[in-house]
Amino acid sequence: QADIGSAGASPSLSRHGSWVSSGLPTLQVGRMASAARGPRISAAVGGRRTRGGRRIKFEEESPPKPYDWRCTPDHGKAPATSAATPKVDDVGEPPDGILKLQSAEGEVFEVRAELLWASSLIRSVVADAGLDEEIPLPKASAETVAFFLRLCDPSRQAVVGLGLHDISEEEFGGLIWLAKLLDMQRVLLQQLAHLVNDEFPDVYVGIPAELQMLLLRHASDTLQSAALCHILRSVVRAPMSKMYASGIVLAITPMIGSPDENVRVAAFEALMNFRVVEAKLVLLEHRDFGVRASANRFLRAATPSEETVGAVLQLAANHHSFLVREAAAKALGDIAPVGHELAVQTLADLLADEAREVREAASGALRGIGGTDDPVVIAAVIRQALSKDWPVRSVALAVLAEIAPSKRELVEALATAMQNGGATMAKMAAARVLQSMRSVKELRDSTQRDSEEQRDNIAGAHGSPPSSLAGPRWGDESGEED
Repeated sequence: QADIGSAGASPSLSRHGSWVSSGLPTLQVGRMASAARGPRISAAVGGRRTRGGRRIKFEEESPPKPYDWRCTPDHGKAPATSAATPKVDDVGEPPDGILKLQSAEGEVFEVRAELLWASSLIRSVVADAGLDEEIPLPKASAETVAFFLRLCDPSRQAVVGLGLHDISEEEFGGLIWLAKLLDMQRVLLQQLAHLVNDEFPDVYVGIPAELQMLLLRHASDTLQSAALCHILRSVVRAPMSKMYASGIVLAITPMIGSPDENVRVAAFEALMNFRVVEAKLVLLEHRDFGVRASANRFLRAATPSEETVGAVLQLAANHHSFLVREAAAKALGDIAPVGHELAVQTLADLLADEAREVREAASGALRGIGGTDDPVVIAAVIRQALSKDWPVRSVALAVLAEIAPSKRELVEALATAMQNGGATMAKMAAARVLQSMRSVKELRDSTQRDSEEQRDNIAGAHGSPPSSLAGPRWGDESGEED
């Protein structure tokens, strides 16, 4: 045991329980020794604790950080900046006065201007006609207007005792219509989200599917974690239009990076189970290889559209991570039609990508959609086969040997030129291409010989001379002598 007190130093307790003294090495104090000494830790004083008269400072627990779920950018490449969040208009101070709202039946409701000042429609009407003008609300019944004003009270005193079960489906439709008219949809849905929080989980079974989708899109930050997770797991199973599905995907995507693990897992599972292409395009950017592969399998099985091909093309051409470009290149090989001009051009450009994985994925995709002896595809690949970088020339030459069987002499000339000069790896790649071409030719010649021998055997069995001894047959080309 070390007698620290006699050292004349000022020891303190580190985070790991060891004694640290200036000018002395770190000394670990065993459990038995610590028990024998019986150190005392007094109550916290001013955010610090004391041990034997010496103060110990403990670090405060940092708040949870958002989870980075996207693929890491390539070295030296910054992630593409997302669209800037639109600034909220400065509505200014509401006037100190009363607004007059007229329902469809002609009934007039008087309400403080500050209650509806978030509405752009209300502000424009007041700017043009002042507070004395009655604001008509067509198709909004008096009951709907009264209910809407009751829900929009920020103090929430008017909704005490109110539950979602008190709102019928017809009333709900009227409230949503009126909120859209006044441009106060978010205000209304935030109040409804508070009602969900107050009654959850009892009220959950009664939330209409349309309300769940609207809450997810406009008031997810107001919902409690448990309620939000339930909505995430159920909303993707509800039938909806393509426009609604796109909006739901946009609402769910930021939640994959939520600091709340429960919300993060529920959002990820929702996108995985969401049977729409937009969700899988988001998952192509996920840092997990299995998630990207699963998204690729879905895209392969789905009926591709030109819009889907265009979205994958954008990922393949412009994404800052080679992992996403690789996944997008593989997806193009599965969903793009044969000879698709933009897909062929993009994949040909990816043959020059700095990442080997991307070049190989583009090579495989071009073999799938490049067709045979397509002049447009051949021209795009030849451009890369003449590159100064041997990795690009190597992969382009291998693709050219497969998609251009009629250009055998050109491929052999390019491979021979690469084999006679350049890096050792380039020479080896050229040799593999030449060997592959010879193997294909030998296999073709062997198959042709076997076919001729089989015809001769069949002809001999029927008493006919072999094809090599028989004279010209009907349809044979005539020689010069004939």
